[in-house]
Amino acid sequence: MSEVVETISAKALYDSLVQDRNPYITRAERNAKLTVPYLFPKNGISPASDLDDTNQSLGARGIRHLASKLQLALFPVNSPFFKYQIDDLALQALMKSDGKRGEVERALSARERAVISEMNASMFRPISFEACRQLLVSGNYLLYIPKKGKPRGFRLSSYVVQRDASGNILDIVVREEIAKTALPAEIRAGLSTDATATREAKVEVYTKISLNEDASKYVITQEVEGKEVAGGYSGEYPADKLPWLPIRLTYIEGEDYGRAFVDEYVGDLTSLNALTGAIRDGTMQAAKVIWLIAPNSTTSAAKLAKAENGGFVQGSKDSVTCLQMEKAADFSVAERLIQALTERISYGFLLNSAIQRNGERVTAEEIRFMAGELDQGLGGIYSLLSEELQMPVAKLYGQRMEAVRKVPPLPKEISSTSIVTGLDALGRGNDLTNLDVFVQGAAQLFGPEIVKERISPTEYFKRRGAALAIDTGGLVLTDEEIAASQDAEHQRQMLLAGTPNAVAQMGGGMRDAQQQAADAEQAQAQGTE
Repeated sequence: MSEVVETISAKALYDSLVQDRNPYITRAERNAKLTVPYLFPKNGISPASDLDDTNQSLGARGIRHLASKLQLALFPVNSPFFKYQIDDLALQALMKSDGKRGEVERALSARERAVISEMNASMFRPISFEACRQLLVSGNYLLYIPKKGKPRGFRLSSYVVQRDASGNILDIVVREEIAKTALPAEIRAGLSTDATATREAKVEVYTKISLNEDASKYVITQEVEGKEVAGGYSGEYPADKLPWLPIRLTYIEGEDYGRAFVDEYVGDLTSLNALTGAIRDGTMQAAKVIWLIAPNSTTSAAKLAKAENGGFVQGSKDSVTCLQMEKAADFSVAERLIQALTERISYGFLLNSAIQRNGERVTAEEIRFMAGELDQGLGGIYSLLSEELQMPVAKLYGQRMEAVRKVPPLPKEISSTSIVTGLDALGRGNDLTNLDVFVQGAAQLFGPEIVKERISPTEYFKRRGAALAIDTGGLVLTDEEIAASQDAEHQRQMLLAGTPNAVAQMGGGMRDAQQQAADAEQAQAQGTE
């Protein structure tokens, strides 16, 4: 199969894989139509085209809220989403000392902050937010992180991907439409000329990323009009340093693409959209006022229409009536179903309105507990994105900083990269919650004095620091350091307590010396006389 991949053109490979991608495109277009239509419009729709409006805004609000929550969980604003772990044994063997850990940790922490600064400077956060929205709607997105400049993103309609049974990437083909004037001059010179083509005429550019035969590196080539061109994205990358990241929201055995989050709630969204449209149309019709007059009545419709407020018109009230739909009972059934659908969808998209129940007395602890339960429902999403998005992004930006020599190379002998957000953060959060609940429950049951006697402060600080991913080394005093500090304080107190006696003794000695000197002078004076 590898020989076929090496000889097949990028366009031919794209055409052969596009059939497997089409069902995912169809579902993505349906999901976008129910939530945010412009996220995944149908093929052939230009930016100037009008898109169909949805009958409800709950889907759009849910997509924006959940995408923001997902982005903040994967890429926090005020802290790194990854951490360089230190191998204590390797550090001790390399440094020949146990006191170098603090210096190494400070250096690695500075490197983490530098990588995060580079990500923010390259406008990665807007691309990551768009990636989260596309993952929710279509389940797939392609990220390209170059060695310099801004990262790029591609919707599922712009690329195809092929994976092996283990989910490893075999081939990626990206299709772009680029104006001829935007191409380099040497590439334009080799294109076929068309006298009728305008300056805005576009050509198809295919970028193919294929794994070589021994699975050690990816070979990237570009083709324009069936001809391979140099430059651009062409080149070779090691298998673990590929800057093209075809991320997916879920893992399905045997499928090359992921499934969207909206796919799980498409039934409720479709029903809510239809019912909301029906209620809207029915309400508009019910709000229309039409008066009916009996055919043989002497009441004049023209006189009624022209009559002023409080005026008089000759006629019979029985011959005039207002047209009514009499559908209030049917509307109430639809409204109750809409309320139930809204509640279910709000829970699915983790909207705040779903957390607080209806009631006059809702405690803050109840809201925190409900919010934690909902957040834990995203654990399966975090697990895949940590491997296919967070870890590659952290490594690619670290290599990007090394390429321009803004940071030194990472010492692989003593360190490794690990993710500290998403699923890992949920696990640490559960540990911290259980620890606090245990201590608080013991204090309520037995009293603070018993807890103070039974709980080891040193061990509690260690476990709490581990749950918060904080290194307590050098921050929390050990038992030996506390004992040494207490001994020093005790000695100081003893010294201070003995100081008055020493001063008194010193003063008495000085008085005796002065008296002896005075006696000696007096005796000398008497002898002289």
